Amino acid sequence: MTILIDNFSIDVEEWVSIADLVSFSVNVIDHDNNITTSGTYFLHDDQIVLTSYSGILDGYRCYYYPPTISGEVNLTIHAENDNSETEEEDYYLLYGYNVKFNEVVDWGPKKEVVTTVDVKNLAFCPNKVGDAFYFETADLHSCDLNATIKAVESVDLNATIYSQNTFFFYERTYTVKISGIQDFAGNKTSDFSFSFTIENE
Repeated sequence: MTILIDNFSIDVEEWVSIADLVSFSVNVIDHDNNITTSGTYFLHDDQIVLTSYSGILDGYRCYYYPPTISGEVNLTIHAENDNSETEEEDYYLLYGYNVKFNEVVDWGPKKEVVTTVDVKNLAFCPNKVGDAFYFETADLHSCDLNATIKAVESVDLNATIYSQNTFFFYERTYTVKISGIQDFAGNKTSDFSFSFTIENE
């Protein structure tokens, strides 16, 4: 296959205001054969639509001037060369805004958290809508932590504790509790705990 489809007018995750949208365009080239305009066209929701062409090196830039757009847009460019080879590329465009929530919040354990969102659409037929949903945070759980112990002069022992979670919050105090340590004779040590605070510098 020698047909190349490239340079769609809206890149991945790129957006354009509906007021500024005049046309969709894409480049169709073939370095070995001629692209035929009779077999190269846009499809909008699987329907062939009027397509315009502008000559470029080894092919054409194809344009589609859409009518008023409402909702999602499914576009396909169908390309054909004079060797009867064909190629298609699909484009799926969302209408509106793709909202992401990426703020880190310590909601606490075993809590039901309600979140709401209000969205204003000022691009086409201005209106305002809202939605709400909730989620429940995970409960606290106890678990053993892996520890590596190395003898020092056969008396003192060092231990390195590897947490199962490396996600800590600044300005929070954490407590490590150690218990159940015993020697080969069964002599147990007293429980021991210490605390530390993650500083935000």
